[in-house]
Amino acid sequence: MKRTATWMVRAFVVVTGGAVLWAAVQDRTPQPGQPTQGKVWIQNRGETEAVPVSIQTGASGPPLRAQIIGIPTVTTGGGVVNVRLVPQTWEYRSVTIASGQDPAMVVGPLGADGWETTALTLTDQRGTVVVLKRPSK
Repeated sequence: MKRTATWMVRAFVVVTGGAVLWAAVQDRTPQPGQPTQGKVWIQNRGETEAVPVSIQTGASGPPLRAQIIGIPTVTTGGGVVNVRLVPQTWEYRSVTIASGQDPAMVVGPLGADGWETTALTLTDQRGTVVVLKRPSK
C-alpha cells in the first residue's frame, strides 16, 4: 500500500512537472520588444467569405490604382483659431459645520449654487470649517 502511494506521488510530480514545462514553451524573442512571428489560421467556410490575399512582390511593378467614391467624412477648415490661455480665477467661501450637524445639509444647497469643497478643512471651537470654491463669474 505504501509502495503504491509512493508511485502515485512520483507519477503526479512527473506529470505536473511536464505540464509546467510544456506550458512554459511559448514564442519567445531573443530581446524584449521584438515582434513574434505572425501565425494565423484562416478558415473559410463558404464561397461568400473573404479569401486571404498575400502580395509578395508588389514593389517592382507599377503602383496599384485605387478609386475613392463618395464624400470624405473628415474635412478640415481653412481658418486658424487663435486661442489665449487665461488662468482660472476662483471665488472662495468658508462654512462652519457644528459638531453633530449633518454636513450634507450645510454643503448641499451651496453645491446647487456652484460651490465645491476644497481639500482644506480647519477645526476650531465652533466645529469644522470647510473652505469652498467656485469659478468667478
